[in-house]
Amino acid sequence: MSDETNAPRKGFGYLAIFVTLVLGLVIGGVATTAAAMRHMHGWGGHGGGHRGMDGKHAQEHVQRMVGFLAWKVDATAEQKQKLTAIAENMAKEIEPVHQKIFAAHKRAHELLLQPTTDRAALETLRAEQIVLADDVSKKLVQALADAADVLTPDQRTKLAADWDF
Repeated sequence: MSDETNAPRKGFGYLAIFVTLVLGLVIGGVATTAAAMRHMHGWGGHGGGHRGMDGKHAQEHVQRMVGFLAWKVDATAEQKQKLTAIAENMAKEIEPVHQKIFAAHKRAHELLLQPTTDRAALETLRAEQIVLADDVSKKLVQALADAADVLTPDQRTKLAADWDF
């Protein structure tokens, strides 16, 4: 294969790494929230209101994730500050999504407990969740691009060294 053939694939690999990183940050927050809900309310999560990850815990999570990334790529203090701002903003934008997901689970639970299955209501709920997922996806890609702009090509290469696609 020529170098020209490999160039687009290498660029895709960097994009895949950053998508993985950002998704890891968000999924880590969602998983932490889910674990906290199971702990507070039992496995079903129906024992009380949705509390999720409070601002303090979300900020600590962001600090740990950005700290690891910054260490991994030997980021400058300025880069770390910019990456932290991007990740904190993303966490703030995602928090309402946690509440919407919890509300959707509750709604699905209510719908499925009815004497007859309301397929139209279930389909509406499903469609709403697709729109929500698309919105989150757009925000994630924007944050990903913002983070990629903060890092140098060499730093992105350092990240890529650990992942073999």
